[in-house]
Amino acid sequence: MFARVTARRRSSRFSIATVWVMVVSAFLLVSRGSAAPPVTDTASVVSSSSLGQFSPSFAGPAATGCEYYDCSLLTGPFFSPSTQPLTELPAALSSPRALSSPLTYRALWFPGRPRPLNQRHQPGAAAAVAVTPPTVSCEPLGAGCDTIDSASGGAVGVKGLNAVDSGQLYGFDLEPPDQGLCAGNGYVVEANNGGEILVFDTALQRKSAVIGLDLIMGLPQRGWSSVGDISCLYDHDNGGHWFFTQIVAAPSSDSSGLYEGIAVTVGSSPFGPYAVYFLNANYNPGEPGYPYLLNDFAKISTTRDAFLMFYDEFPLNSPGLGGGGFNGAQEFAFNKNAFEKGLPVTGNFGEPNPAFTVAIENMGLLPTPNGTCFSDDLHNLPGITCWFSVIPAQPPDPTQYDNSHGGSGFMLESLDFYGSGDNRIAVFDWTGLEHLKSPNCSDCYSEIQFGGQLFSGVKFYYGQGFLAAQKKGPIPLGDECGKAGLSVGHPPPASCPEGGIATNDDSFTQVSQAQGQLWGAISTEVDQTYSLGPSPEVHQGAVFWVIGTDTFDDSGFFTLTTQGYVSPRHEDLEFPAMAAGGSSSQDGGNEKAIITFTLSGNGGPTGADHGGFYPSTAYGRLTSTSNGLLDSVINIADLGQSPQDGFTEYLGFPGPTRPRWGDYNNAIFLPWSGGKIYFATNYIQYPNCLPPEFTLTMGTCDGTRDGYANWGTSVNFVVP
Repeated sequence: MFARVTARRRSSRFSIATVWVMVVSAFLLVSRGSAAPPVTDTASVVSSSSLGQFSPSFAGPAATGCEYYDCSLLTGPFFSPSTQPLTELPAALSSPRALSSPLTYRALWFPGRPRPLNQRHQPGAAAAVAVTPPTVSCEPLGAGCDTIDSASGGAVGVKGLNAVDSGQLYGFDLEPPDQGLCAGNGYVVEANNGGEILVFDTALQRKSAVIGLDLIMGLPQRGWSSVGDISCLYDHDNGGHWFFTQIVAAPSSDSSGLYEGIAVTVGSSPFGPYAVYFLNANYNPGEPGYPYLLNDFAKISTTRDAFLMFYDEFPLNSPGLGGGGFNGAQEFAFNKNAFEKGLPVTGNFGEPNPAFTVAIENMGLLPTPNGTCFSDDLHNLPGITCWFSVIPAQPPDPTQYDNSHGGSGFMLESLDFYGSGDNRIAVFDWTGLEHLKSPNCSDCYSEIQFGGQLFSGVKFYYGQGFLAAQKKGPIPLGDECGKAGLSVGHPPPASCPEGGIATNDDSFTQVSQAQGQLWGAISTEVDQTYSLGPSPEVHQGAVFWVIGTDTFDDSGFFTLTTQGYVSPRHEDLEFPAMAAGGSSSQDGGNEKAIITFTLSGNGGPTGADHGGFYPSTAYGRLTSTSNGLLDSVINIADLGQSPQDGFTEYLGFPGPTRPRWGDYNNAIFLPWSGGKIYFATNYIQYPNCLPPEFTLTMGTCDGTRDGYANWGTSVNFVVP
């Protein structure tokens, strides 16, 4: 790993002990002053304090690291030709076809990896802690309890990618269907975890068939393959460019074989051509777990000066920091112009290109309020109190960039280290990013800073492993899970019951930047109280925060603008995402925002809403000062047609099951579109059929699902 220094270093190999002493010293000596003044919220007094300010862990050419030939943090570009849009879309896949066995994506690629981040807490660490989830009043109706309107509320939606598309492309069924969404230059692009994209125009008319990221990144020619965790964005600068990222796999003989693929369009069309780069998580031989490190859950954004990338780092085959199973969040700030100009990472003779630079913050080395990644304050165990899932905020266009302090970029994180709930969030910042343009990043150590601020006393959140209910309906795969080989036991059950929808944990999955604010939401359990009938009802809801950045521009401190709960009466929601509109006259001067999510439920104890909802696409409107949804109304943008009936819903039954519903939904504002916000979620597109039309290994239900999966997505827009 890279040492924390105050002057530029040529060598990147330092000992753990040396690094840690320098981290502690930096935290004590270079903090950002005294605690910020308290911020008043409608429900409580929120205090804030500095988390310190640091020089980058490393700053220099992107062609750095590694001890063996032709290996560096970044390599490229490797040019890939344009993917021509199809003028005629293929007919629906209704003819029978054989499929190979279904595969859980993470189990396929990482059979030896430690527990995933959303289950990262040590077993039993919080077992003795009694947790009371947040409470909202539904009778009488109070803030945070929201009525459900089956009307779309003005939203326009279309069917996006589904299990059939993925199965057709890869030849096997795949879960989870994690999503990406980006928009710009007259296009809207949905991306999915298997490594495929679908291109629409801004009216959501399809402009392409399903395009594999293997093709975009030129992976077949290299003998590599897509792995997933896909993200995308459109950056308006330098003539406009699309970024597509995902984990890619090289042959296992090539170190661990895991990279982050970064495809950047040469021009403003999502169809390319593309300049492709590969980021090697194993660029540093001094990193614990080298050379078998996993770059998990990557998220991307842009500032005026930088292309920002985050991922969580897991050692796959050996211990990480302190002997634990996690190395913490990794934050990268690359010179954005280098990517968008397609510059080479190295020169003709393999020397680093001084114009292609990067600043890195290894957050696994930074202390947290509860200890360090090496050892927590409660149990003295490694890998618990690490900074994790520190998500960069995405501005939708250059008018929303924060150019203060020499060019800034922002990130949000929740702090529930022990899985017992929390009332703190953290906001982090890069400053001085314009100095990435200095040759070899010569000014970066002295001018680029990474800092953080802690908000304490915010609305409490708690949500570890909650499975949200869904409406009862036909589950043909569940009825035949024994025949499908999904259940276990002696003998294994022939059929499996309908289960819940995975909500993962209480961490951010997307952060938006607009109107001088950061917008982010996470999942939380919510107790809904009623004056009649059983009370409280425990449901999965969301809590959101809006963080002001204007005060940061002036004083270096962020302010909490608003916060609130969202929960549908008697029902549940999964994976919230937020986006805010523009305030210019070109965009109608609309300062409203939306929060979107998948909505499901069984109506609670009283069977409300005619027995609840199949997984559906839903959203609500809000503003930066509303403290909740406007009119306390949730609208259904696309109504789900059946229960989720995928193989991860039943795998391992009757033991504990963890259905993979996807790790994130997405929302993004499109400038100069009349105020439209686009959003995409997972939902069930079509009704499930029953035997004999349903079969395990052939195309089923008139081509609307596969035998082992029936997930689908929707892509929508609304003017909030």
